Amino acid sequence: MPDAAILSTWGLPGLFLVAMLAGSVVPVPSEALLAALIYGGAPPMLATGVATVGNVLGALSLYLLGQWVSRGGGGALGRWYARRRASEGPRMERVEARLRTWGAPALLMSWMPIVGDAFVIAGGVVGVRPLPFVVFVTAGKGLRYLFVALSTAASL
Repeated sequence: MPDAAILSTWGLPGLFLVAMLAGSVVPVPSEALLAALIYGGAPPMLATGVATVGNVLGALSLYLLGQWVSRGGGGALGRWYARRRASEGPRMERVEARLRTWGAPALLMSWMPIVGDAFVIAGGVVGVRPLPFVVFVTAGKGLRYLFVALSTAASL
């Protein structure tokens, strides 16, 4: 993966793409790119919005994967999910239990590294409705990006 300086030449479309990948299963540093773009002069609120929308769209891919697997879907993605669930065993079970108990508001935790992906996938597995999913995931991920953007802008 190129460094943030190279990616920052792609501007906001590059941020959107990187944030979308980061919202799925690809571990890329979207926060570093957001900060680099703000240092380069991008408006913090616009950059935050672009990163949030891209990241939520990436998270929707995991949500749909969770729904597909819960309905007996298979293929390579189903096998990937089965391996991930087996490797994270108790963590995934706890996440699914929390989602069943707390419902969609538990998806505010989707901003967290690694564990956030488990919340997103589990949201699809346990059948969280799409609108609450989008609302709570957007709030969680948007607040994370807002924190990064405001911290970066404050340091200028």
